[in-house]
Amino acid sequence: MQTKHTPGPWHRNIKPATHYNTIFAGRNTHVTRLAVEGKSEEEVEANCALIVAAPELLACLLDVLDADGDLDAMDFNRYRAAIAKATG
Repeated sequence: MQTKHTPGPWHRNIKPATHYNTIFAGRNTHVTRLAVEGKSEEEVEANCALIVAAPELLACLLDVLDADGDLDAMDFNRYRAAIAKATG
């Protein structure tokens, strides 16, 4: 499946995301900036982690669909790693 989003991997700026709220793809490709007003530092960090992991999470979901229920074709360690990245 061809996707239209900026290719990953995506990465964050340095912590804290409340001050450095840009998500990058590669060295100088800005993907997005997080909204930080009215949000706690914990919520902003969690949003940052989820956004950074989005390309990997999408790839995992597409992989699961392609496996069509074949458990031997699924890479559960990869899926767990993507979920861990998304949840910080």
